[in-house]
Amino acid sequence: MNTASRFRMLMRVEVRHDFFADGYARNLAFKAHAGTAAFLKQFGAIIRHDDAALAIGVDDGRMEGMWSERLQDNEPRLLRFDLRCGDPVHGYYTAPVTASSPENEDDGAVAAALDLAANEPGRVNPPLTTLALPLVPDGVDSLDAWSSTADTRYRLRLRSPRTVWKYVLTGDWQDRELSIVDARGDVEFTAVKRELLPDGQAVLVARSTSAIELRERPPQRFQLHDVSTSPERTLISRLPGAAPQSLWRETVEGEPTVVSEIFVHS
Repeated sequence: MNTASRFRMLMRVEVRHDFFADGYARNLAFKAHAGTAAFLKQFGAIIRHDDAALAIGVDDGRMEGMWSERLQDNEPRLLRFDLRCGDPVHGYYTAPVTASSPENEDDGAVAAALDLAANEPGRVNPPLTTLALPLVPDGVDSLDAWSSTADTRYRLRLRSPRTVWKYVLTGDWQDRELSIVDARGDVEFTAVKRELLPDGQAVLVARSTSAIELRERPPQRFQLHDVSTSPERTLISRLPGAAPQSLWRETVEGEPTVVSEIFVHS
């Protein structure tokens, strides 16, 4: 008689990131809190993770024992994992995680639970966020029901910061009346004006009138036009997009604003 138990997936977490072209996060690490690690080890649970996903599974024969410890201090037991990124410059392209960051997806995935209190200001080297995943989903009231509804899917979406894009035109643009135009008509730019860089160099600049999300491959198609001709002449059919690390803080219309500087040479 074969009494081998069956491996059962308890839950999975998938992390998306708006910055990357394929939509998936990069270089993430999931670190179990000490109490979570001890609990999962007690029942021989297996934890698997890669750059963008976490999975937790256990032998079917251990489900009953886990169910008996579904409460912790008379509250539903939560499995806590700190989420960190191994890319030292991730802060340039990842916005802070807030309560509005998780989103329900059309495929039925539920939002990943966050423990935002774990990331309060003053904590040394805080993680991106802390996942607080219910061992037993809310509303499941029996072992049989839990066994049939295991493999809960969670999805967390990390967002890119939004910045004002500032095009800095250097070189010889004399005898031209310049304008930056969005080929799609979604984003407007200020008129091109003369400014001085900190080193005294005279340049021409234009800023987007609204903040734009940073992207690994920006979908926007901004163009540089010479509007002194009729019809307008396109000088550059697709200007470069903003790079995450090319950030600058300046005052725009009296407000401190994060600006992405994009240099364009004639």
